[in-house]
Amino acid sequence: MPGSAARGVHQSWARIYREQRLPEGAYLGGLYDIGFDRPEAHAIQKGDRLYYAFYAERFRGAVELRGLVPVAYRVRDYVAGRDLGLVRGPLARLSVEFKKHLLVEARPE
Repeated sequence: MPGSAARGVHQSWARIYREQRLPEGAYLGGLYDIGFDRPEAHAIQKGDRLYYAFYAERFRGAVELRGLVPVAYRVRDYVAGRDLGLVRGPLARLSVEFKKHLLVEARPE
């Protein structure tokens, strides 16, 4: 049933919204240039954690996690529930591959 599949997707995104509560964070609009940086990237800071959203039809390569302080961070794809490893600020590069989007959380270790 198409309706139940769409409902499942909606419930998944609603759960992520409730768990992360990203609208309560600060949008860091100066970190990325939407007209220049590829893939398209956005960042939100909420407490000591940073949340990144990367968008592209298809992408394979390195993304930059900007805005970090000089400590170690555990990076996690919070949609897929996958650990993506450790990085160190203030600027970290992470090798990734994704279709459509990649949403990650960087949490200080």
